[in-house]
Amino acid sequence: MYKHACKVSGKNPTDAEFDQGYKSGQFHFHQDKALLLDLVETYKINTQYLAQEWLASTAQGSSWGETPLVAVCRLVLTLNR
Repeated sequence: MYKHACKVSGKNPTDAEFDQGYKSGQFHFHQDKALLLDLVETYKINTQYLAQEWLASTAQGSSWGETPLVAVCRLVLTLNR
């Protein structure tokens, strides 16, 4: 997710910069609840709770996750391969 965010924003930080930021509490995408709404709005993602898992889907694909944010992040990465 971090590499995708860098690609979208046009930034190209080093692995050391990422490691330093991660250790200081940045880049924990699976815990950033505000990110969920941004991704859902940007990519027009539908979310559903089915069979005790979350499904994130668009017309182009779908992904599962244990939380809505994990499912949405996985879908965004899949759509942008």
